[in-house]
Amino acid sequence: FCLFQSIKYLLIFSMPFSSSLATDAGSSSGRSINIEQRPGEFYPSFFENLPSLKGKTVVITGSSRGLGYVTALSVAKKGATVFLLNRKSERAEESAAAIAAATPEGTPSPRQIECDLLDFASVRTAAKLVKDSAPDGGAVDVLCCNAGIMLQPDEASADGYDITASTNMLSHFLLTKELMPSLEKAAAVRGEARIVTMSSGSGFGKPSFNAKFFERNGGRLGDSSYERYHQSKLANLVFTKALDDKLRAKNSNVIAVACHPGVCATDMLVHVRTTMKKGLLLDSVPTAEDGSIAQLKCICESGIKSGDLWGPDFESQNEVVRNDISPPLVLVDENVKTTLWKLCEKATGVFEL
Repeated sequence: FCLFQSIKYLLIFSMPFSSSLATDAGSSSGRSINIEQRPGEFYPSFFENLPSLKGKTVVITGSSRGLGYVTALSVAKKGATVFLLNRKSERAEESAAAIAAATPEGTPSPRQIECDLLDFASVRTAAKLVKDSAPDGGAVDVLCCNAGIMLQPDEASADGYDITASTNMLSHFLLTKELMPSLEKAAAVRGEARIVTMSSGSGFGKPSFNAKFFERNGGRLGDSSYERYHQSKLANLVFTKALDDKLRAKNSNVIAVACHPGVCATDMLVHVRTTMKKGLLLDSVPTAEDGSIAQLKCICESGIKSGDLWGPDFESQNEVVRNDISPPLVLVDENVKTTLWKLCEKATGVFEL
């Protein structure tokens, strides 16, 4: 099963050009990518049935486009107080303005906070701003670790770590650590808080976890950009499982869950296809709206259990299903969980629950 999932991802990324597809593509240099999104097929009815989030605070990384934008817009429309953590950019400001315009009357406007996941100091500053300004004395109901990058150069972050590992895993570990008191505060007041981590089907199956990708050797790894991405997405799942263990051990009302979007029409797919010198594939895969359903389910719906993984069914694509974070789908064991946690602590500081 996990081999099938991984092969399906690789086949979609490498499919040949279709002339009916959009042609405006961006690059890893940071040039803006503008893609015209068609409406989601399943999202509208799903969104209508989501519960109100009035009185809750949601923190989302990477909300300027793609899945993060759809997620932030959706929770804002449902009445949540939303903190948008993004790198400083014109796109981030434009997306924040669009989300603010869609926010219901009586709901606080979303707060844009600069947060560069390639710089641990920036992450710490962002976390402090959230704690200092969130309602109810800094309570956070949901931390959504959404931001991610894929097929990037072998380069070092400001702290010396691989940029893919820093963005996708290490900085989200740090943000979770810094905001855990705020999550516990919300759980104490409202009965539960959630940490929702966006992973990917690219993290399923082999290769197994390799510690070298999370050590301070950014720019010197020499491995393929897809391998670095796979390791970071596997790490997201391992982190969720390790965090779930620790939260359960202390009988916390904070839960840790993971999700994946399948393959969907986002700027990341545009970047991947462009990097691979393929035509774009936006009308042949689910939309960003439909790709956001699993993440929104983990944020909003009742009955979500800590340690679970949610994502679209790869056969039908019309429903979101639960999977266990366990072999053979996810190559995780006690040693891998302990190793990743120690590597993250070495990079960002001790995280004791």
